[in-house]
Amino acid sequence: MLLTAACVARQHAPKSPAPVPVPPVLPSGAQPPVALPAREQGGTVRIALDTHAEHVVLSATSYWDLSGDGGAKLLLRSSDAWPISRDGSFLYAAGSGDQAGISHASAITARGATAASIMTVNGRPYRGTVTITSTSRGLLVVNQVPMEAYLRGVVPLEIGHRTSAERAAVLAQAVAARSYAYSHVDAAAQRSYDMVGTVMDQVYGGVKAETPLGDSAVAETAGLVLTYDGHVVSAPYHSTCGGSTAAPSEVWHGGAKVPYLVPVSDRIPGTDRYYCDISPSFRWTRTFSRDALATALQRYLDAYVHVPGGHVGTVKQVKVSARTKSGRVRSLVIRTTRGNYTLTEDQIRFVMRSPSGALLRSTAFTAESTHGSHGVLTQLVLHGRGNGHGVGMCQWGAIGRARAGQDFRTILATYYPGTRLEHVDE
Repeated sequence: MLLTAACVARQHAPKSPAPVPVPPVLPSGAQPPVALPAREQGGTVRIALDTHAEHVVLSATSYWDLSGDGGAKLLLRSSDAWPISRDGSFLYAAGSGDQAGISHASAITARGATAASIMTVNGRPYRGTVTITSTSRGLLVVNQVPMEAYLRGVVPLEIGHRTSAERAAVLAQAVAARSYAYSHVDAAAQRSYDMVGTVMDQVYGGVKAETPLGDSAVAETAGLVLTYDGHVVSAPYHSTCGGSTAAPSEVWHGGAKVPYLVPVSDRIPGTDRYYCDISPSFRWTRTFSRDALATALQRYLDAYVHVPGGHVGTVKQVKVSARTKSGRVRSLVIRTTRGNYTLTEDQIRFVMRSPSGALLRSTAFTAESTHGSHGVLTQLVLHGRGNGHGVGMCQWGAIGRARAGQDFRTILATYYPGTRLEHVDE
């Protein structure tokens, strides 16, 4: 999601002391706290740090426990580093020293012996516990962590390192990220984890990602979520809308109509500027040579449309055939010597990749083609605006609004119209 494809710099700041919690101020007329399903009331979330790791080494900042699901349990020191390996469906833990290891376990869990203990996974520190299981793809590494601690490792990576003048944007990010997380908790625990720690959900960096401003924003908004019709909303967000946000149906194939996710103009009243035009990706250009375009189509096109024989053919024309209400490309027709192919909504971003594999920044673009002999396309230039899917909160727009003096409630009400700010009942 999410500066989930953001251009905001994701630099890590030193870990700061835990801030003194500031009680959240609820909006006037707020309803009673939102009741959550049983597992959500536990206040924890399960994040997959890696779904197919080949090698994992566990340790901690102080004494810690390592236990297998067969009952074996070890008390270890902070200096102990234990590699975890697998043989089929079985796990093995063996460290240095004279302690016996754990073998033939299907799951191994590591937790600190005290509340102050921090677990480390391959040298990276995380709060909460770490569970490793063996799957057909490798080692599944899951960090179960208190919700508010999880958000401390998310907010700075998603909104970037901001200044005090942009604090309202950080507060808005904390609420949006918390809403997204609660809406993705598997209350029935039917999955092994709730989310992954990447742009596929929310980028999560554990303790190393925490910053003073991010910590205080999480504390100040503790428990606050966005709701609609009594339910916590998913609250998607993106880097830069490029002038207007979009409805899900404009950018996601088969996207449903959602009342609080509608196109929202980011224009600054009385001007020809936009709140998000401070973004480095407000305007962009991507140029495809004949070979680069052919490579992208050959690699990615058949994942979305049928390509007879697996050969795309020589490209003769790329044409925008329809646009959405917010000006994004709804459908793109690619005409080749072997047929016509039509891409729609987010398919366009996933196919029109750069040579390095980077997604197209957005579907808000115009296309210019250059043709050679026999009508063959020799160059395609896309001139675009924005970065990301475009649905929900525009993060650079939130930063621009914060600089203009808007508070986080106003920012959230703008990008998620019709939602309420409420406190979860834990």
